[in-house]
Amino acid sequence: MRRAPIFQSAEAAEEAFYDAMRRADLEAMMTLWADDDEVACTHPGQPRLVGLDAVRASWAAIFAHGAVDARPTGVLKHNGPMLAVHSLIERVTVAGQSGAAEVGCVATNVYVKYPSGWRILLHQSGPATDEPAAPSAATVLH
Repeated sequence: MRRAPIFQSAEAAEEAFYDAMRRADLEAMMTLWADDDEVACTHPGQPRLVGLDAVRASWAAIFAHGAVDARPTGVLKHNGPMLAVHSLIERVTVAGQSGAAEVGCVATNVYVKYPSGWRILLHQSGPATDEPAAPSAATVLH
């Protein structure tokens, strides 16, 4: 396994995260994750994965199909001294039979600061809708 780089900020870790996706680099991806039994990752439309082994297996399966052209936009940040939460839209280019299309995913990335730098604790992504839904008693899940 590759030696983990030291990220001086959550933003630097996030930039490396999306770079690893665009290069389908599993080893680079896994150096970004916190060494914690409770790391969690939820890919769009998939169940929550907990633990480094499950996270690694999921990225290996994704990268087996090639790189993921995901670009973060509209990042909202809450950065503290030891924890950072980023809410953003991922612009993902998806190749299909009729050519490439861009889809949006709403994502939350949570970073934690260790003596060895900032690491990902949680990545959660799901399909974005074009228009925000008006909440109603029938659709509110939380």
